[in-house]
Amino acid sequence: MSSPVSSPTAGDSIRRHSRSFSFASRLLPAGKRADVERLYAWCRWCDDGVDTAASPRCALEFVDLATQDVGRIAGGKSPVAAESRWLAELVGRHDLPLEAALALLDGMRSDLTAAEGFHEADLLRYSFRVAGAVGVLLCPILGLADRRHLPHAAALGMGMQLTNIARDIAEDWRRSRCYLPLEWTAGLRPGSGPPDPLQVRRGVKTILEVADDYYAAGEAGISGLDTDSRLAVRTAARIYHAIGTKIRRRDFEVLDARARVSTLGKLGIFAVAMLTPAGSRRARQLEDSAGRALGAAQRLLAEYGIKVQG
Repeated sequence: MSSPVSSPTAGDSIRRHSRSFSFASRLLPAGKRADVERLYAWCRWCDDGVDTAASPRCALEFVDLATQDVGRIAGGKSPVAAESRWLAELVGRHDLPLEAALALLDGMRSDLTAAEGFHEADLLRYSFRVAGAVGVLLCPILGLADRRHLPHAAALGMGMQLTNIARDIAEDWRRSRCYLPLEWTAGLRPGSGPPDPLQVRRGVKTILEVADDYYAAGEAGISGLDTDSRLAVRTAARIYHAIGTKIRRRDFEVLDARARVSTLGKLGIFAVAMLTPAGSRRARQLEDSAGRALGAAQRLLAEYGIKVQG
């Protein structure tokens, strides 16, 4: 089976698909930026391989191919898909935890089955798989020396994904997907008609409140990264957090327009992030709700066999 998605370079992928990550990645040294772009390109290839597949069967075959390639990389063998070589190169240079790559692919696989009974625990597990795991994969590239900070990285990715979900309700609904838990929306599920705006606003308000705790837990661990990585990560996190702020200002209305942060807004966030004290190598004390978010991220890491010690 040949790869269904191809990209000329890894850098092209991040510039084409994520203006926010592209903006923040420019704050990294050239070598780190190139490797972040490679990881992003591999993740994007996985995502597009599912979303652009001709049928659910083809999508499942794609996920199986990508999963088998991760197994080949783990065994020291060459992957089949050209795009998997980006991941193989990074594993060779940085010893990435491939359990996190498998978690990401589990998230892609879960999108192929309608989730009729989707609850808060399912949302958090999905957010860990498709974004928290990416944060974990980034850590060796960005110079994380103490693995005890991995839950912070997972939490930050989860916060970003929760924001993505809030922003993309309408787009997901058109794909017959809804990631808002049933208990937050009085049972909202994709059906034959458009989503109920009141139910959506209720769910979006709650998901952004939950995201705030994951952002707080994530930012508390940024000081564990290399000094030359911190500004880029902090800026990316705050740009995504600002999307949630825009949604709040619209009274949680997300069905008619997609919230964005302008280039000028990103520059302002960057300027403020530059003024943030570097902090110590030790994560700061968290409030109770953010501490619970960090604990949830740690449990999900353990569920996928990703060690936070040694």
